[in-house]
Amino acid sequence: MGEQERELEVAPEWWRWATENLLRGVPEGQISEQLQAAGVSSAQAGELLSAIVRSPIFVAARPFARSARRHEMLARLQQRMASVACDPTGIPRRSGVSGEELRDVYVAGNIPVILTDVVTRWPAFGRWTPAYLSERFGDVVVDVTTGRQSDPDYDMHAARHTESTPLRDFVARIAGAAREETNDFYMVANNRVLERTRLGALLDDVVLPDGYCAAQRLLGASALWLGPAGTVTPLHYDTSNILFGQVYGRKRYRMIAPFETSLFDGARAMYADRDPEKDPMAPALVKDVVLEPGDALFIPVGWWHHVRALDASISLGINSFPFHNNFDWYRPSNIG
Repeated sequence: MGEQERELEVAPEWWRWATENLLRGVPEGQISEQLQAAGVSSAQAGELLSAIVRSPIFVAARPFARSARRHEMLARLQQRMASVACDPTGIPRRSGVSGEELRDVYVAGNIPVILTDVVTRWPAFGRWTPAYLSERFGDVVVDVTTGRQSDPDYDMHAARHTESTPLRDFVARIAGAAREETNDFYMVANNRVLERTRLGALLDDVVLPDGYCAAQRLLGASALWLGPAGTVTPLHYDTSNILFGQVYGRKRYRMIAPFETSLFDGARAMYADRDPEKDPMAPALVKDVVLEPGDALFIPVGWWHHVRALDASISLGINSFPFHNNFDWYRPSNIG
């Protein structure tokens, strides 16, 4: 019997299984033992393994598999180290963080932090309320997203749910929902109201510490979020660092580090297929915090986050920093 005929006697699933384990670094002897335990003869197992390792495709794949195993090991190390923190599910709250410290510790370290004395220095804090926005900009026609509850992928399909309305009417709608939470309507980043309408003047009420952001770059690199209690942004990651200022109301953040690579399984675009409010997230470690009015959350690039408004809320997201902040190439969820 020729070699090719003997190889064909081994079921295709064993070829696949043996190849996968070889690429994972399992010793050939151990693979051979398991093949024989499953009924493959010693000679067939030896010929099978020899054929696999001589294959040009396997030879080409091996260095990529080694690289993948190293990165898996690195992710596992980061997971283990994160779990030994005194408060592994919390995010540190800090004041007095200079621009240099923000950059050297939290940006370079890819570490989230809540800054307690940034938003409180803004003229916006204590001034921006739904009533104030309605009084000052009530006649301005803005884009908002509506009909979100009828679409399970409402955030991915934001453009489909966009409608224009006077800001006064939108604020009245928020007030009308005060007694019951809803996720059906929301002004979100994709509505781009600051750069498209007179609401851009609101940025005059935002003053950042030195080294945080160039003031002249705020317009076009900031997003206003306005909505009732109950609005939800599903679990996703962004391809830039973001400073998220909570001006009015509270929001609950659930954040998961990018080294929790299991979340990429089943993800579409930058959205995970899991909901931390409904699905068990273990073994992924979830940081669960509430942003109070006056808090600013630094969201490092790549960190998964799920957001629920606990009150009617006004927030400002800023992604303009005095350093490179565009990592659009970071899309591991798109890798097939």
